[in-house]
Amino acid sequence: MYQRPRPQVRDKTRIPSPPPPSRPEQVSIVRPQPGQASQEEVQALNAEERVMLMEGVYIISVAARILDMHPQTLRKYERLGLVNPGRTLGMLRLYSPEDIRKLRLIRHLVGNLGLNLAGVEFTLNMVGNLLRLKERLSSLAEGTPLEAEMTQEFDLLFRGMDLPVSD
Repeated sequence: MYQRPRPQVRDKTRIPSPPPPSRPEQVSIVRPQPGQASQEEVQALNAEERVMLMEGVYIISVAARILDMHPQTLRKYERLGLVNPGRTLGMLRLYSPEDIRKLRLIRHLVGNLGLNLAGVEFTLNMVGNLLRLKERLSSLAEGTPLEAEMTQEFDLLFRGMDLPVSD
């Protein structure tokens, strides 16, 4: 077997690295506090700057610790379509507070009620439909005495299904 000789580097001086790119002057590196930016300012920002304003998203390892679940379980739930976390440009999963609430509900349905994943999927669809119905009816009955009674009835319905009452 014939081996080619390796090329040798004779000059051991360092090649100067290029200077780091400069930051445009109009871009601030100070992150605004929640509630500080107005709605018009947020809409004027480009997509990358909007991501910087986003609060309360968690990568998969942090979400798994919060939920006391294995990250592989979260990936499985995503693969089955039970939860759909956002993604960064680098394809990291970003779990929002809404995703965390949904995963807690899934954990309750599986762990406490003993549902299989097909039952969980059916239940999540049913609960989603009920929540949309509650919102539509609340908007129709807004400002009337019927609104409070309707909210109470939906809360009783969710408790009767042994589901946590929505916030």
